[in-house]
Amino acid sequence: NTKIIMSRPTIQTTLLGRLGNQLFTYSATRVMALESGCQLVLTGDALERFHAKNRLGCFHLPDDVLFKEDKSFNCRQKIGYFMYLCLCRHKNICQIADIESKYQKLFHRFGLILNQEGYLKPMPLSKGSWYALGYFQSDKYFAKHEELIRKELTFRTELFSLDAVSLGLEIHSNPKSVCLHIRRGDYLNDPTFFVCDNIYYFRALKQMQELIPDATYYVFSDNIDGVRNLFSKYENLTFHYIDSKYTDQESLYLGSCGRNFIMTNSTFSWWMQYLSDNKNKVVLAPSRWYNTNNPCDIYQDNWMLVDTRIQRDV
Repeated sequence: NTKIIMSRPTIQTTLLGRLGNQLFTYSATRVMALESGCQLVLTGDALERFHAKNRLGCFHLPDDVLFKEDKSFNCRQKIGYFMYLCLCRHKNICQIADIESKYQKLFHRFGLILNQEGYLKPMPLSKGSWYALGYFQSDKYFAKHEELIRKELTFRTELFSLDAVSLGLEIHSNPKSVCLHIRRGDYLNDPTFFVCDNIYYFRALKQMQELIPDATYYVFSDNIDGVRNLFSKYENLTFHYIDSKYTDQESLYLGSCGRNFIMTNSTFSWWMQYLSDNKNKVVLAPSRWYNTNNPCDIYQDNWMLVDTRIQRDV
């Protein structure tokens, strides 16, 4: 990739967050670049670039997608970005979304595409280079090119451990496999994101038992020992707890091998079920994505929603 010379206009973006977030940003900006005839450039400092290349390197990305050190604004983009930062100063996420919507045409004149939360219908891109910033967490950004995105986001399993590949084949070969993702860690102390408490998972398991009585559950979590204790009362169910030894990329691969899903409100969960090749999958998802009124357009039509309860006042 480093040998490719940029000879056409570019769309630059900085990959924010971890793997799930990065896949949304990649997919949205990949389609923007494709439809506008631009070259996609993924930017970041040395550490960000290393992690992004490491994570996205397990997919079949096209050769002309570049990883470039540091974002390079032109003068016009610098002015627009400074205006954006001034407008967003001391604003909450809902207010920022309103600013992005209200001033979308203005930001476009400065060569900026901005979307932190929810979905903002893209405007046609004129000739020239662009800088895109945000999480772009909606498949509406790439739905028209779903087949292409799925093809590019197939896993390069030759980069994974033999153990991971073997387990993936086992999960995929079981038509009653259910991948269950539970995120604890940073969510536990975050009043915005801690939506899925224990009761949510108990409800989801009850519903999944009714839909797939003999299911085998493959459990993914950042606190696997705690989850093992949580489900110890279910003596009649079969659980396999996925070891934390696997990388994020391998864990996402294993999750995508599932035939059915119990999600948490995490983009990692989202991509697990999205990258599954089971067209008849059962997907149980939380009825709320946030404990706040953050803009959200991440839900898909085939999901079955399980009630959640508010954890605390926010």
